[in-house]
Amino acid sequence: MRLRQLHVATTILLALATIIRHGAAVICYQCNSEYDPRCGDPFDPYSLGTVNCSFQPRLEHLSNLEPTLCRKIRQKVYGKYRVVRGCGFLEDELADNKECLKRSGTHDVGALYCSCTTDLCNSANTSQPLVGLIVLLGFGALLISGILKAP
Repeated sequence: MRLRQLHVATTILLALATIIRHGAAVICYQCNSEYDPRCGDPFDPYSLGTVNCSFQPRLEHLSNLEPTLCRKIRQKVYGKYRVVRGCGFLEDELADNKECLKRSGTHDVGALYCSCTTDLCNSANTSQPLVGLIVLLGFGALLISGILKAP
């Protein structure tokens, strides 16, 4: 019986490892509210384009880095708002999948920059990764299988 429980736990951990991706291609919404109002806030993703970021052109000035995250930028330029969604290239462990960063400039220019690392995560202002939920489900499965004993 103990061997069966170990097999179940191993299967669950392998399944979790395949779900959590590091460095793999990410799929993002790609649009600009200047040209398509559905891209703005509130967001209406129905029939909007998505892209596999691994197929996006590399940028020479970024040493041909592969895009690994999604981004949403809400820009305010001279009182007019625009939302741009797409792939991002530069990771920032302090900002990715966390609260959005606010940047401001001179002459009524500002931006709210959000970045995240899961598929289609650039639909909202705050990224909410599913990793915590996945881990919680994994522990629940271990409890059900009897490997871990509930208090």
